[in-house]
Amino acid sequence: MSNDYKNFIDKHGKNFCVLPFTEIANTAQGNAMLCCYSETVDASAYPEKGFLQGWKDSKGINRARKNMLNDKPTKHCRRCYEYENSGAYNMSKRYVSVQKYEKEYPELIKKIKNNGYLELKTLDIKFGNKCNLACIMCDGYSSSLHIKEKEQHKVPKHLKQFIPTNAHYQDFTKDQLEELLSVANKIIKIKFTGGEPTLLEGFREFVNRLSQTEYAKNISIMMVTNGTTDLIKMVDIMSKFKKYEIHWSTDGIESTYEYIRWPAKWDKVKSNQFTFNSYIKSKGYNTIKSVLTSAIQLLNVNQLPDLIRYTDENYFDEFIPVLVMWPTPLDLSIVPKSIKQTIINNTLPLIKDSTKFSFVSEFIEIIKKRTALQTFSITKDFLSYYDKARGYSAEKMCPIINEIQDTIDSTYKDTLF
Repeated sequence: MSNDYKNFIDKHGKNFCVLPFTEIANTAQGNAMLCCYSETVDASAYPEKGFLQGWKDSKGINRARKNMLNDKPTKHCRRCYEYENSGAYNMSKRYVSVQKYEKEYPELIKKIKNNGYLELKTLDIKFGNKCNLACIMCDGYSSSLHIKEKEQHKVPKHLKQFIPTNAHYQDFTKDQLEELLSVANKIIKIKFTGGEPTLLEGFREFVNRLSQTEYAKNISIMMVTNGTTDLIKMVDIMSKFKKYEIHWSTDGIESTYEYIRWPAKWDKVKSNQFTFNSYIKSKGYNTIKSVLTSAIQLLNVNQLPDLIRYTDENYFDEFIPVLVMWPTPLDLSIVPKSIKQTIINNTLPLIKDSTKFSFVSEFIEIIKKRTALQTFSITKDFLSYYDKARGYSAEKMCPIINEIQDTIDSTYKDTLF
């Protein structure tokens, strides 16, 4: 445990977080969350009462707030707990957010801790689940293409715990849009995910209208995109905000990328990213930041070094790996230790003395310490469903699959003789 983290725990405890008291966050299905890292807290508060009133009155959110003020764990906050337990403190939104507010709004922190005071500062908004990709670690809750696929290809009973089939198509209403615009003058930061934001009409109208207000210059935007659309046409809008971060979700390169992010095409996405990054650098848009974000899991953890090189070669400002915690058949912990160690050995020389890769060293601690929740046999069943539905082959497109199988077979033989 680092001294900084120990001091943080001594001052704030292991469970307090500022975000449930300052941020409205929703799922792409319209349900309430504590932040983008949390699991669903309330399935009806926002649609029934509106965002602001639902955020104040939600029984699930208020229960979490009470737990945090009493330094009791909250079941919805598993990701931050796991990051901190692995030593990846700076990847914990709880840890980073509390420190930020303590530095910039110390009186607000005191009021929250003293009486559970609520003051809306940030939004984490999904304008629906319309998406043109069905990424293998995603599901119908966040991707309309997943819903369509599951309607056409029946999910085996033993895989339904990993591949949900009860999601519905979700869009934003005009009233919800107007409500968020009415409180935007109080906001300092907004995060947009989806679905794919650039395909969502609500997002396009919201960010366009917001950019025309006098307080846009006070708001920082973070937008997560799958990279399949041309973003250069949005640059003028982006430049109106205090800061605009594009987080390109890019989970692997070449055939591995195409398997994970079906049915995206690597060459198109790579071209979109390179063209955009080159353009904003050449035009001097200093308030627009381009970040490569990769959801790291069993299928792509071996490409961690490749993703780091890709970040440098294509003018990204930063690379941020994110842990895939669900579905569990894709958990990187299933990868044999010998393979993980090779990946770590190949990664460390590439991140030495580079602030661009500051999160990678902490992510390596997660790779080392994460414990397997499933067996590789379940992973193979899970991938077989998608291979059959999509006419793809995990073995051919994701080289690590054969490497894992060979390592497991070799280990098994060693135990026999």
